[in-house]
Amino acid sequence: MAKMCGNEEEMREVAGRICRNYLHGAWKSVDPSQLVFRRISGGLSNFLYYVALPDDASKLGGYTRRESSPDAEPDGEPETLASRLAKKNLARSNSFSIEEPKKVLLRIYGQVHGERAMDAIVTESVIFTLLSERRLGPKLHGVFSGGRIEEYIPARPLLSKELSDPAISMKIAEKMAAIHSMDVPLSKEPNWLWKTMAKWLKTVREERLSSTNHGKNEQEQQVIKKLKSVDYEKEIEWLKKFIATIDSPVVFCHNDMQKGNILLLEDVVQSTGDEDVSVYVQTYDTDSPKSNKENNHTKTSFETMTQYEDQNTSDSIISHMSDSGEPKLVLIDFEYCAYNYRGFDIANHFQEWMYDYNNPEYPFYDEVLENYPTLEQKEIFIKEYLKHYQSNLSDAKDTTPSIDDVNQLLSEVDALALATHLFWSLWSMVNASKSNIPFGYWEYSLSRLETYLRLKQEVIKKEKFNFPQKRKIYEVDI
Repeated sequence: MAKMCGNEEEMREVAGRICRNYLHGAWKSVDPSQLVFRRISGGLSNFLYYVALPDDASKLGGYTRRESSPDAEPDGEPETLASRLAKKNLARSNSFSIEEPKKVLLRIYGQVHGERAMDAIVTESVIFTLLSERRLGPKLHGVFSGGRIEEYIPARPLLSKELSDPAISMKIAEKMAAIHSMDVPLSKEPNWLWKTMAKWLKTVREERLSSTNHGKNEQEQQVIKKLKSVDYEKEIEWLKKFIATIDSPVVFCHNDMQKGNILLLEDVVQSTGDEDVSVYVQTYDTDSPKSNKENNHTKTSFETMTQYEDQNTSDSIISHMSDSGEPKLVLIDFEYCAYNYRGFDIANHFQEWMYDYNNPEYPFYDEVLENYPTLEQKEIFIKEYLKHYQSNLSDAKDTTPSIDDVNQLLSEVDALALATHLFWSLWSMVNASKSNIPFGYWEYSLSRLETYLRLKQEVIKKEKFNFPQKRKIYEVDI
């Protein structure tokens, strides 16, 4: 495993050696001292470095400019097969080619903590590779035992208000459908949700809500007291039985599609050696699972790491708008990717409309209930999702979803919303008292728990009094 420790010059040498081994062209001959190099962010779990070729790469050893390259035969002699092969080999080994990245992000795995943390790294790396190959995630330049080399492009996370923009919402639905259409070599059983909550509950019961944990102040003590009043094992069992009555297909899900994990590609501007660079760092401390929820309010720059070309959409140029005028988005952070109920992934995305994690003051998030999508907004998303999902799985020309299909998925989303709230409530308690990131974990956990309990009571009332389900989509609505 690569060791990224020591002073900047030592780390620069290591980064230069890794890039020389896994990249081509000018990277093979550039001296580490000539690289644009800086540490972006990271902690015990990850170190992330921005590495770029110098602007004047023509002076690098082994770098050949176009006029001195074998692109044109000397003295006007006709090109031969031998010369074409020589050109190809020279281009591969020495010259700067159009496919060669000028700047990359180097991710080094740091100290690994927690039960099965290395398994999580391997699984996430496989998922990252598959999404990269399908142009659904950042381009992957290299993988080694201690980390990987990822492609870099300027981008920024979506703003909370942008989630409700119809064009952006439809694009997110299209991306989600593309991921849900994937066949990934992982267990196809929907066990991830329950195993993850069981693991977190163990930590919560033994540490966070133990008799020795009383909170740092009176306010925190009151929150913890409320959280202790709930029997989480019984809630999970009830939820399992309830979800078993819901016919929601199991697909490959992102499971954390909130605004911090959805990036809008920005128009490319000429970079300088002094540009500010920061990214969202993904970590693998499974005792303290991370999400961009608690990271958003700490970001001062939106320069991030991703570049991709999605083969399933018109996103094929480096711009925040595609050729068809659609917003160009890319998804990041695949730590929670697993086979799960499709209703969970969509419900989770809808719930995230209500939460803004950019509040600079404690508890560092805002809950705005009125931002939850309306029936019409959910309909727009679901229709677009179903259209692309069905198109990805069949050759049929007309993939317009039926009214029954839309209503079925609406019912799945309403039901799985309960699971999303209990899931993130447990997640937040696991991080409370342990994470160094400033975030109101206890408050956030209680907020999600209270919403879960409220939705649960609505379900119970419907079952007891046979209330009709929420308003459906009818022919007149479409």
